[in-house]
Amino acid sequence: MSFPTASDTVMIPVKLCSLPPFHPVAAKLMTLSLESGVDLKQLVSIVSADPALAAEILFLANSSLFGFPARIQSLRHAVAVLGVDCIRQIAVTLAMRALARGTGPFVHDCWRHSMACAVIGEKLAPVFGCSTDQAYSAGLLHDAGRLGFLRSYPSEIGVVLDRDYADAEAVMDAERMVMNSAHTDAGAWLMEYWVLPAVFGETCAHHHDDLSENDSPLLRCIKTSCRLASSMGYTPVRYRAAATCDEVLEAAVPSRLWPSLPKAIEVLEAVEARLQAFDSRH
Repeated sequence: MSFPTASDTVMIPVKLCSLPPFHPVAAKLMTLSLESGVDLKQLVSIVSADPALAAEILFLANSSLFGFPARIQSLRHAVAVLGVDCIRQIAVTLAMRALARGTGPFVHDCWRHSMACAVIGEKLAPVFGCSTDQAYSAGLLHDAGRLGFLRSYPSEIGVVLDRDYADAEAVMDAERMVMNSAHTDAGAWLMEYWVLPAVFGETCAHHHDDLSENDSPLLRCIKTSCRLASSMGYTPVRYRAAATCDEVLEAAVPSRLWPSLPKAIEVLEAVEARLQAFDSRH
């Protein structure tokens, strides 16, 4: 199998540097997620610094995604009813949606996969003993490198994604042939470039690695969520023989914990509701 090679692969980090910076308010909120004692007043102050973000949050608070019976008319009210974690998730989602704006099936499919991984991660976090908030953000960010490639090298990475593969390792081998870097490496680099917490760089770099006893709860959650998202059809890559959801769960979750797993239909409904609310094409 042969692939065209980008003539300036050594400049890939420079081209990734040309991507828009990660939203500063979202980055600040992600840093706060690792700290304790964040109060609503502080959160309102941070979000209010970006009127466009505040307006988006207010719009979403009044959308069918949350279905509040009475209209929410102020940011302070939205923060009070949604809570710190939810506001942070909205901000991070809007930041990543900006990176996922574009045309073509690959960008759209990659966005759907990232969103599915985020929602699945949030649902599975209690099973793995990690923060639901961090699992959502890590799931959303885990494929940032691939989205970055799609923005910086759409033709080259498009050739990679327009083929069938045996497994994720084969995809990354193809990426390295064309881009001189896999999307996992590019994602970890972007997390550092955007000065985001190191835990997100770890999940970007290692989400396709085999499961290990040394995995942190968050990394194990994202590895599992990524595989489940693909098994459920939310994948930017065509695999010749993808694992089933049961096979993924059997490898990652002890049988004694299976009764605590969320129902598949509930997860699918949650993913679709989130995708509709944050459609990257709008």
